[in-house]
Amino acid sequence: MFIRYPSRQREVPLRVIVPNLLTTCGLCSGLASLHFSIKGDFDRAVGAILVAAVFDMLDGRAARLLRASSKFGAVLDSLSDFLCFGVAPALLMHQWMLKDSAPEPGVRKLIEALVLGAIMLFALCSALRLARFTAAANSAKESPRGARPNPLTAKFFVGLPTPAAALAVLIPVMLEMSRFVGTAPNALAIVPYTVALAWLMVSRQPMFSFKQVRIGRPLVVPLMLGVGLWIALAAKDFWLAIALVGGGYLATLPVSLVSYARTARRLTAQGEGGAETPEPAAAAGE
Repeated sequence: MFIRYPSRQREVPLRVIVPNLLTTCGLCSGLASLHFSIKGDFDRAVGAILVAAVFDMLDGRAARLLRASSKFGAVLDSLSDFLCFGVAPALLMHQWMLKDSAPEPGVRKLIEALVLGAIMLFALCSALRLARFTAAANSAKESPRGARPNPLTAKFFVGLPTPAAALAVLIPVMLEMSRFVGTAPNALAIVPYTVALAWLMVSRQPMFSFKQVRIGRPLVVPLMLGVGLWIALAAKDFWLAIALVGGGYLATLPVSLVSYARTARRLTAQGEGGAETPEPAAAAGE
């Protein structure tokens, strides 16, 4: 006996399927990363996560461009993010940090316990962050039409986004694979770094979202030169160039704190002048 669902359209427009296809491709990339991590093929494992990040950027933009957003797509995207940027980096770091651990049984067991705790915390915090984001997104949809959007949510994430956290936690692996660096800290040094990233994901620290970033005219030429130098570096040492992107985003945390405080003060002053003062952002997009 089969369960009968309400009748639906027999044909679905292709534009509705495209974003979900991109999300599925990203999900498959995350699964491929798990496979490569288990085999110890770490360069391909990291590469698969980077490919998943590209699909993660494309699916949301495709959904907005094609006007094909759906509840199914939102849930699928959240599950894909957890696998690709929570589970896959955690497994990769677990395998990588334990590949050259101390031969002494006692020390090895201690390192294994610390590594396991750190990567489990990282994966758990990524799940908690995604759950918080999904709940906040659902609440935003239920808000009355015409409600004034919070300007802070357009400029700042609340906490470290999961894709950025995945990129940041993989920096030690990429440094070891780098042609110019070729080495990385030991596991005991990486454990607190991983824990710190996990905390940033679920924290209330503001982080730049770069969705509505404006560049001053005097900075346009230096920015173009910087991008050109980065491309030249990527051509010589791809892994080092990607590691610099992750490290550079983490380095914006102090600037984000200052900018957030200034923006909040400006909005508060506008509120004192008669305009409604927006509440601080409760959550932010991934």
